[in-house]
This record gives sequence, structure tokens and C-alpha cells, in this order.
Amino acid sequence: MKSIQSGFSEIVICIYGGIMAALLVVNEVKATELSLKYAYFLATYRGRSMVFIFFGCLVLDTSVVNIVAGTLNLAMGLVYMIMSFIIPSFPPPNPISINWQNWKDFSAEGLDLARPKHISVESNMAIRLKSPPPPTPQHAADDDVSSSTTVGPFRSPY
Repeated sequence: MKSIQSGFSEIVICIYGGIMAALLVVNEVKATELSLKYAYFLATYRGRSMVFIFFGCLVLDTSVVNIVAGTLNLAMGLVYMIMSFIIPSFPPPNPISINWQNWKDFSAEGLDLARPKHISVESNMAIRLKSPPPPTPQHAADDDVSSSTTVGPFRSPY
């Protein structure tokens, strides 16, 4: 929107912003060793906040779309900056692919977030699989076997 009726410098800035935004989206989906080696600042909250604030300032303009996109970028940058100072022991941000794999692993093991007790989303089969097995009933024939003389694992014929 910004580069339609503007000069050469703004067109170059828009192309640069588009390419960098596409690379950031790819990095957010799947971080590569190359990005972790040369752009490690994207793996920290403070580094991501600076990138979001930079792009927020780069995108801001007089059109509504640019105002909304710039404001959202600035807000995300501030959130990341606050997280970097308030919660220093908070784990670094992971790409979406790692978060998705962790969620699938936790869900498969039943370690995902606890659900409210009054709402049952699970099927009856899932509830039965998680519950302990029911006690086995004792039969009269089992009593006869235990009272008879046994030799090892075999019953005595007498």
C-alpha cells in the first residue's frame, strides 16, 4: 500500500520489509541452524522485541492497513520486551514446529493442561483407558484349584 504512489526509496524499503517479513515467518515456523548461528537474537525475547519494534516503525504510515499492522508490531515488540525483563528465567521462544511437536507429545502421554472438572470433553473409551482396571471376580473353580495340592505350576491328579 505504501509503495504504490511513492518514490524509489520507499519502494526499496517496502521490498526490504516484505522480504524480511517473509524470512521471519519462515524462521517462526521452522528455525534452521543458519538462523540460529547468524541471527541468534531472534531466539531471545529481547532480540525479537527489537525486530518487532523496528518493523512496527517501518510499516507505520497514514493508511489504515499500515496503522493497524504497525500498531500490532509495536504492541508485540513491547510484550516481548516486558517478558525479557520481568521473566528472565522464562524459556526462550521456540518455533511453531517445536511447540506443535511438544504439544503432541504431551497430549499423547496425557500430560497436557488440566481440563475443568465440570466439562468432560473426553470420550467414555478414553476415560476407561485412563482409569485403573476393574477387580477380577473370583470363581468357585479357582477356590478348588487353590485348595488342592499343587506341585510347581501343575495340579496334583490325586
